[in-house]
Amino acid sequence: MCKPEPILAKPVAITGPLSCLMFTLFLCSMLFVSVFAQEKPEKSLSAKPDSCTVIPKDGTPLKEVQISGSKQTFYNNKGNIKVNIENTLFSQIPSVVELLSKLPTVQLSNDKENINIIGRGEPLIYLDNQRIIVNDLNNLSTSDIKTIDIIHNPSSKYEAEGRSVIVITRNKRKEDGSKVSLSTTNSFKRYFHTRNGLQVNVKKNKLEFKGGLQYNHQNLWESNGNDFSIPEQNIASNYRVYSIGTRKQTILNGGIYYHINETDYLSADVNKRYQDGDFVNTTNSTIMQLGVLDHIYTLNNNEGARPLFNANLNFNKNFKNLGGQLFLGAQYARFAHDVSNTVYNNNNYTEAILNHKRLQHYGAEVVTGRADFEKTFQPKMKLDIGTSVSVATSMSGLNQTEYDPTNETESIFEYGERLYAAYAQLSGELNKLTYTAGLRMEHADNEGTGSSSSLLLKKNTTDFFPKASLSLPMGDANSLSLSYAKTITRPNYAALSQLTIYINPFFEWANNTNINPSIKQELAATVQLNNNSLSLSYYTANDPVYYAIQFDNNDQKLRMINTNYESESGLNLLVTVPFKYKIWKSTNTFTGAASKVKDPAARSNKMKPYLYVYSNNQLQLPAGYTLMVSGWAISKRNDGVFDQNAMYAIDTAISKTFAKKLTATVSYNSILSTTESKENFATHNVVARGVYYADVREIGLSLKYAFGDIKESRFKNKEVNDSRGRIN
Repeated sequence: MCKPEPILAKPVAITGPLSCLMFTLFLCSMLFVSVFAQEKPEKSLSAKPDSCTVIPKDGTPLKEVQISGSKQTFYNNKGNIKVNIENTLFSQIPSVVELLSKLPTVQLSNDKENINIIGRGEPLIYLDNQRIIVNDLNNLSTSDIKTIDIIHNPSSKYEAEGRSVIVITRNKRKEDGSKVSLSTTNSFKRYFHTRNGLQVNVKKNKLEFKGGLQYNHQNLWESNGNDFSIPEQNIASNYRVYSIGTRKQTILNGGIYYHINETDYLSADVNKRYQDGDFVNTTNSTIMQLGVLDHIYTLNNNEGARPLFNANLNFNKNFKNLGGQLFLGAQYARFAHDVSNTVYNNNNYTEAILNHKRLQHYGAEVVTGRADFEKTFQPKMKLDIGTSVSVATSMSGLNQTEYDPTNETESIFEYGERLYAAYAQLSGELNKLTYTAGLRMEHADNEGTGSSSSLLLKKNTTDFFPKASLSLPMGDANSLSLSYAKTITRPNYAALSQLTIYINPFFEWANNTNINPSIKQELAATVQLNNNSLSLSYYTANDPVYYAIQFDNNDQKLRMINTNYESESGLNLLVTVPFKYKIWKSTNTFTGAASKVKDPAARSNKMKPYLYVYSNNQLQLPAGYTLMVSGWAISKRNDGVFDQNAMYAIDTAISKTFAKKLTATVSYNSILSTTESKENFATHNVVARGVYYADVREIGLSLKYAFGDIKESRFKNKEVNDSRGRIN
């Protein structure tokens, strides 16, 4: 018998009196600001109201509707939201992932590795028209971002995956020079977190260089629990797991841009992330089987690394004689996830015994080439055509040694995918009617081989994805828009692996190597009335992917696994309403939604529609202080299978820039919020009642200092990998 390895020393938790002290310090900071905000501000030129015309990626000119006054933060264009980040309090938020969580309809998972748009699912993410993944957002600084667009009806130029797109646009400035930015953010949740960054921009004549270095150290806490019952087997079980550990990240990024002439350029970009972490999972479980009740305490020591590498090369050429523009791009991405586990179990308060040691590896590589050509036939008509090829490979391996009795298990699964795509899109204006019509074709060859016959996989599919939209103006600031889109959601490569998370001898989280893509079709109508908009959409989906709970009679184990459900349909109503009164600017969105998920293996419940409300409020105080209070709430909901509880959160922050160089921001996230998410459902005759605890309440101080100046950056770079978002 072996004794368990010692649990890692825990950082000091913010609970009880310490939490009260931190809240008092935050109130003192607010009081300090309110006192000094009475100082007479420096004289400055008043900013004129901004007015602009946005040219979306589909090339159709659309008038942008201004939400706020002289220095607006939010724009609303036919239900799509544009957020101005530059020179706003949003630019002082320490991380881009946290920034996105404060935008309307955007929701983050508890581990902050997945993004969801209310009523629309997981979005595509672009950086300057570059396809990126959530982890790539850690390479960015919020101070480098100009705008963020949340697009609910993307055109055919975007890959067919996803019903919505988040587009992040970086700053553009002029003339030669250099700029260095230093930033640090120190915050407390339950434990201490620190983020530190260095960004360097150098521009000389036609050549521009960007480089960055970040070091992040996070002390993390996570927890969840489930109550399971299997009436047919007379089995009941529950667990509560706590995960405490550290995550260290070092991120390097660099890019070079050569401006050939006014329209042509050559650029390259490289990003590298080093990440390792040590976690200790402790689980208290009970298992009632055949009338016997067992209490089990599980200690799981985890060590892991998750390196990420990405590089791309772009070339853009304008052909004046043809009236067109050609883009060529190539990209390589690599991701790995290695984790080792040492697991001890203590049955019925006896002693801890070494149960097993497990080594797991997952790695994925993607190589992509892309070509796009756009041609303008007349001032109000444009044709876009393009093609892309993506080749992806992934491998997951498991090596497990069990003790008492000793047994060794090895398993390997290799997956390969070739994705070929081509599209054509015509957009323009005819008698004041704005139109876009496009068709995208995607052919996928998928093949998987493994240690057992159950891991064999071979699929060949060809799908066509039409998209169309019409917009009819009804006055200077009013319009009616209609759209149709067919899209696809493919599983990410990590989901097509053997990676598992051991909770106790009876239960584990697992992946599924045989998930089908989900096809969706959607009809939408949007009415724009001055600054307000109302959007109504209806969608249907085949093979939607959700978690299911399954019991394996052979090894007497319960597994939570991603699987395809039969169908899903839903109706969404989105209303955007801005408000402005003197120094107070407010942007509000309301979403009413109802969806129905069906599957023969799932217990069907009565559908319950839900309401989602978001509000962002900013007050421009004297002496250059800015106060922001934002919040969201979502009501209790049931989609016919999954029953989820109501949730809410309110964040607040205050910021001040000193001497145009140093910006200080004090923030208190989730000052009021729910700390647990509940989800109940039943599949395959197993009932699951889950609760997931979030470590969301956070107080932090962020400092950013910049020196030097580049009046305009021409830096452009496109990630051309259409499958980039699926690598991890």
